[in-house]
Amino acid sequence: MARRAAGRFVGWFRPVRNTGSGTLQDQLYTAIRRAVLGGELAAGERLPSSRALASDLGLGRNTVVAAVERLTAEGYLTSRRGAGLFVAADLPVEDLRPPADSRPPILSRRSAAAPDLHAEREPALLRPFALGTASLDAFPLELWRRLAVQTLRRRPGDLLGYGDPRGLPALRQALATYLADSRGVVCSPETVMIVSGAQQALDLIARLLLDPGDVAAVEDPGYAGARDALASAGARLVPVAVDNQGFDPAILAGLSPAPKLAMLTPSHQFPLGMTLPASRRLALLAEARSRGIWIVEDDYDCEYRYGGPPLQALQGLDGGERVLYVGTFSKVLFPGLRLGYVVLPEPLVDGFLRLKTAADGFAPGWPQAILAEFIAQGYLAQHIRRMRVLYRRRRSALLTAIERHAGDLLVPRLSEAGLHLTVEFRDGRDDKKASRALQEAGLTVGPLSRYAVARGLSGLLLGFAAFPEAELEAAVQRLVSVLR
Repeated sequence: MARRAAGRFVGWFRPVRNTGSGTLQDQLYTAIRRAVLGGELAAGERLPSSRALASDLGLGRNTVVAAVERLTAEGYLTSRRGAGLFVAADLPVEDLRPPADSRPPILSRRSAAAPDLHAEREPALLRPFALGTASLDAFPLELWRRLAVQTLRRRPGDLLGYGDPRGLPALRQALATYLADSRGVVCSPETVMIVSGAQQALDLIARLLLDPGDVAAVEDPGYAGARDALASAGARLVPVAVDNQGFDPAILAGLSPAPKLAMLTPSHQFPLGMTLPASRRLALLAEARSRGIWIVEDDYDCEYRYGGPPLQALQGLDGGERVLYVGTFSKVLFPGLRLGYVVLPEPLVDGFLRLKTAADGFAPGWPQAILAEFIAQGYLAQHIRRMRVLYRRRRSALLTAIERHAGDLLVPRLSEAGLHLTVEFRDGRDDKKASRALQEAGLTVGPLSRYAVARGLSGLLLGFAAFPEAELEAAVQRLVSVLR
């Protein structure tokens, strides 16, 4: 009888053992625990002896005894002196089984409104024409490694503990100097905050400035991640259609009630690529001051301008009064760094710090310390100069390939900045359907309509920075063959 009872365990143990997951003791423990919780072993049922189990399963008796002792200690089994081993009689096994009509969990409205951005990303793949990715093969990795070793040798202790939610002082000082010199940003180390990427900056800003129901103006088309951050905070979004000069402050002036904030990309409008002219910048700032509107300036790839030096930031014209300036190192260096920054008007610093501390405490110290040295020693400026030459060449190669192979299909929107090219379909076809077909053909493209709120647009966003000229040429040919 004991032999037949022990034989029941063979069928449960074999699938777990075949996975090779953990030691034999762990595998036996998992098999018996699963049988108990699944109801295959009833409450109060007697189990075979450890000797019988060991014989049937081909295990050492010590292995079986150790697994049984774990299950007994955790309350799944009980041992009765002189009677043997039993399944615990007081386990609420029925309560542990999922109901047959199991329904999805009820989520908060904020969670339901959050973007499904992870579905658009392919962490293991880098395929033409992936957006927002720098040339990782051109990054000075050996230099970064040397700075890392020097930094950790010099100050290993203080980087192991809890960090300042504002960010490492050395990095904030280096950034304040760099932004003032390169972008005309008005700031000090006290108003520079280090965050875990630009998306966290936008999320924290939305929670800092908006209550549910507050109005926020957004570009149309515009960056979906910004819209999602605002919507997740409960904002009522008002799309402002951009024209050939970008965001129109006259439309903003006509909104009633006045929006609490306006979020835009003045240096390189995403995704269409135009630059907001000085006249509109000044009009926008005047409107913001007169009606108490906060302006969020997302300067996501301002460093890469091919028709001249980077423009002065809108924040610099404002003097740091109504503009919150957001930047990231994901596109300048590499996305795995997960560091960005915000330059805040001084009255907003304390509130932002409270939210940052509640969100994740602080950004990791070691990457900040290495980055601070990278900036302070002039390597960031040097790297940007090199990449500007490389990206200009790759952009030119992409434009030439489109003209050669796809002139009758696509119309490029010319822009003198950025890491992607926006093209529109001459025939106005369904860009989402085209994007899916291109995805199946091994290309990563974003449909232009994805970034629009109330406008009818049809086109594609083609990232070029991460791909050599020959690869771009071949990718355009593949793209054309699919579209035709």
